[in-house]
Amino acid sequence: MKSRVSIKDIAEALGVSTATVSLVLSGKAEEGRVGKDIAEKIRETAKSMNYQPNGLARSLRIGRSQTIGLIVADISNPFFGILALHIQEEAERHGYTVIIANTSENDQKMGKMIDILKSRQVDGYIIVPTEHGDVYITQLLETKTPLVLVDRYFPQLQTNNVIVDNYKASFDATELLVNYGCKRIALFIYKSALFHMQERKNGYCDAMKKAGLYSQELIYNTIDYAHINEDIVNGIRKLLSETNAVDGIFFATNSISILGIKELLNQKVELQKQIKIICFDKSDVFDFMKNSISYVIQPIAGMGRTAVNILIEQITKEESDFDFVMCKLSTKLVEIENP
Repeated sequence: MKSRVSIKDIAEALGVSTATVSLVLSGKAEEGRVGKDIAEKIRETAKSMNYQPNGLARSLRIGRSQTIGLIVADISNPFFGILALHIQEEAERHGYTVIIANTSENDQKMGKMIDILKSRQVDGYIIVPTEHGDVYITQLLETKTPLVLVDRYFPQLQTNNVIVDNYKASFDATELLVNYGCKRIALFIYKSALFHMQERKNGYCDAMKKAGLYSQELIYNTIDYAHINEDIVNGIRKLLSETNAVDGIFFATNSISILGIKELLNQKVELQKQIKIICFDKSDVFDFMKNSISYVIQPIAGMGRTAVNILIEQITKEESDFDFVMCKLSTKLVEIENP
């Protein structure tokens, strides 16, 4: 039994040429001067016979694979999972397939994932780069490979970037804790040279300095992705052991906030009473907590859609007609009443 319906099968069923069927199914019926009635019959017949286009043949014809390589830092993190979902949906709307790869914040793994996707002949990349992934981005730029960096970028490289205003988001979040009446506000943030982490730290520092509350000892920036649970537990316990009590905490990422809140609860801390907290990104666990938590929300859907559209524009345009794009989106501070 024949497993795949071909253009020839449709042509024989209708008594027309394969060229006519090909024109209609490739969307060129009008320029090929195929009548509306026969074009409609061809489409209906193709549908009834469950015709599936030959993707490889089409790729060879147009010189593109119609696939996008998406490399994220940690697919288990809800932020990146949701981002991947919106990227995939937007790409499919444009007729592209997305191949997703994960780096687990490992530089060498990022290089390996790029090589694997390159072997799959993807048309371009959307990448959440690792801390020292700039060397691999530079290699892609040297080969004029279409790419978009999302969530993070390297200021020294000329690339397409889709990011949020991390500085302002962090400044506003810290200032909210100040407005709640907090005097000693700790920052929990990754030990990272990535620009977006530095911007979040700078926003916190400037808000604390503006309020006259800045102290270097309040910054817990020794959290390593590879030892995140251990580092956060140790940081929270150190914070609680200090005689000069902290009355506020800003958790600078989603993953840090979940583990930080968990340890605070393990230590019997009454959140928003003993210590007021605010988090970068919302977690579903907030909905089940006794006391509400303020948080920064990122426009994840907009980031995903924007990244796809910029990448496809670069893929389809002549190199001389394309200018690199820096897209900085605004976050939203979702605040509860003074807890």
